[in-house]
Amino acid sequence: MSDDIVSRADSLMRRRSFVATPPAPTTPPASAASPAPGPLVALDFDADDIPVLTEEVQPEMPAGDLPRDRFDETLAARLSSEFAHTLERRLAAELPSLVEASLAVLESDLRRGILDTADAAIKDFLARREQLRLPLDDQDQAG
Repeated sequence: MSDDIVSRADSLMRRRSFVATPPAPTTPPASAASPAPGPLVALDFDADDIPVLTEEVQPEMPAGDLPRDRFDETLAARLSSEFAHTLERRLAAELPSLVEASLAVLESDLRRGILDTADAAIKDFLARREQLRLPLDDQDQAG
């Protein structure tokens, strides 16, 4: 695997350093036979010609992306209308389930509150009855 990586790097370095043939002459050669290809010529690259990973290249801004000097009211109205419709559709889809879940929680809280209140009232009533022991209660139990 490392041999493959080294061979690729070597190939890339050779492609960057040499050109296969020099440019063809504008006049045809005197002989009818095809000329032999020329030797490989090393190119002299300047450091500025090859972008480096540390350089930051800023793309040119297209005309549509130029900063605007004034507030475009038509665009703002269109965007706000589009947002309102999107929000309305989303709420229409999700609101029923949210309300149902909230009501289920409220119902369980209300039931628990009513049961706790009724339980406390029954315990309070029984405790007062035990403390008072009215004479009429004793007569009803004897008879």
